[in-house]
Amino acid sequence: MTKVFTPELVDAAVAKHGRGELRRRLLPARLVVYFVLGLCLFARESYEEVIHMLTSGITGSRALARVNRSSLCRARFRLGAEVLETVFRQVSGPSAVPGTPGAWWRGLRLLALDGTQFDVPDSVDNGDTFDGPSTGGTPFGFPQVRAAVLAEIGTHAILDAGLGGYRDGERRLAYPLADSTGPGDLVIADRGFWSKDVRLRAAREGRVLPKETTYRGRVRPRLHHVRRPSAGQAPVQPPRHHSGGVA
Repeated sequence: MTKVFTPELVDAAVAKHGRGELRRRLLPARLVVYFVLGLCLFARESYEEVIHMLTSGITGSRALARVNRSSLCRARFRLGAEVLETVFRQVSGPSAVPGTPGAWWRGLRLLALDGTQFDVPDSVDNGDTFDGPSTGGTPFGFPQVRAAVLAEIGTHAILDAGLGGYRDGERRLAYPLADSTGPGDLVIADRGFWSKDVRLRAAREGRVLPKETTYRGRVRPRLHHVRRPSAGQAPVQPPRHHSGGVA
């Protein structure tokens, strides 16, 4: 983990947002960053088990073995979300190389854009911040975070992501992700994500997308809708190539 998220990178993110310690703590900010990353890798494990796996064998691990869940929750709250976002922005980016299987099609780097939802703990703060499903104004289930994610198809590397509440539409979260595409990218999106929509929304917000996103020219980032085949139908073929670009 430290090969990708180096201690220097983590310390710089912590310092940028002023989350460094004024006194010596059992759970310093750098360790808490790695702890949160560990929660992503070992999502089925408890807080205590994750911190044990990360710190077993290092100096001070005996004391850390007695850390309880509430202390870890408070440490995450002190750290805040901004530090993790900064760490993500520092390491996110293209990972595919010319020989990566499934990453390219006719010289275009294949990207995927899609939305998903995550349950978050059922607390008053999460309910007020993110909202959740309801019937007749009566909430039920857990509050939910909605996310739109842009990823490389060949490597599954996340290039960019937009987060919002349950009531936020996937399109609204996805529009800014177009800025993370570049010349030579082909974005495959689900129903409803169209390059024309992205450009019109950007124009209304006063944003100017790169020249390559216009409809002229063969190589440009473009949101391409791929229709899923119904049962019994033949698989959908890759986009056709013609003089105007990618169909």
